[in-house]
Amino acid sequence: MKKTVIKNRLYDSRHIHEYFWYGLIAAIGFIIPVWVFFFFLDYNHMWIIFLGSFFFMFTIMHYVVKLSRRKPEYKSSWMMIIAAHFAVLLGIIFSVLLTTILCFIYIPEFMSGDSNNVLKDAPVGLNNQNWSMLALLYLCATVENLGAGGFIAILGPYVFKKNQTKDKTARLEKEIRISES
Repeated sequence: MKKTVIKNRLYDSRHIHEYFWYGLIAAIGFIIPVWVFFFFLDYNHMWIIFLGSFFFMFTIMHYVVKLSRRKPEYKSSWMMIIAAHFAVLLGIIFSVLLTTILCFIYIPEFMSGDSNNVLKDAPVGLNNQNWSMLALLYLCATVENLGAGGFIAILGPYVFKKNQTKDKTARLEKEIRISES
């Protein structure tokens, strides 16, 4: 009787630590401009929030470059895409959590709903109990970071990989050990 054991390198503890740390670094890259925006709290300075997704994207790009230079493990572009998307998803989770923490610190009475409009120079309909500012912060932390990070995670392995003629498929990348019992 043959027993097949499939070992997937994507879920190795070393790689999970990498996803965690690169996701955290990407989230910190996103949250620094958001933190700077909280010092201004001006409608005219909302562009600073979008700068955070730019830093998020370059952190994921650095991770993809690091993955492309590994010889034995990431011969497959698909494995690199999946690994980079794990880092992107963890980065999004950390970005949302850190944005929420900043909202608790800088928006008075954030949870009670009685907060005054803290955003200066905003149109009246846009600044109703800070919902528009919160929607923008959370949309940038999720949708924009997923777009920027996901774009780099898909494009990066094909751009930075040196030899693409020897690309293995994801099926061949898994180690299959057959042992007889």
